[in-house]
Amino acid sequence: MLLALTGLYTVLRRTGAPEAALTACVVLFLVALGYGLLIVFVNWASGVLLDILFVVAAVATLPAMLFPAYRRALRRGLSGGGAETEPAWVPATALAGVWHQPGPDGASVVTVQHTDGSVIAFVPAPEHARDLYERLDALLRGARSAPWRPGQGRAPQARR
Repeated sequence: MLLALTGLYTVLRRTGAPEAALTACVVLFLVALGYGLLIVFVNWASGVLLDILFVVAAVATLPAMLFPAYRRALRRGLSGGGAETEPAWVPATALAGVWHQPGPDGASVVTVQHTDGSVIAFVPAPEHARDLYERLDALLRGARSAPWRPGQGRAPQARR
């Protein structure tokens, strides 16, 4: 637009156009220049403003990173959800028992029983079996006990 108005002004001046046409061409040139500068300024300011907001948010939330719950919530928010969103996720309150059965050939089986009576057996690598059992056992001991509905028989006991 600016280049076209400059060319039009030059042609009008050489052809001896009236002063009103030349003035209109100059006014349109200045309006287009102002509009272009406004667009450049708004684009620059929005980038600077976003950078400033990002730095302020990072500095303001940095101390909160000391708290594991905040880190987990942030990680969950950034990754699109936590373990609870996975289809095979089971809450700790649904665990009824866990036991470890080392086999004679070095293979180990870690068995988990849920409060609904279902049983899942894991066969991890032999060097990880004990660690898996201990983590599941700690999770079972740290979890709130799930409510046991009457009529289900007696509550399953954790076997070790």
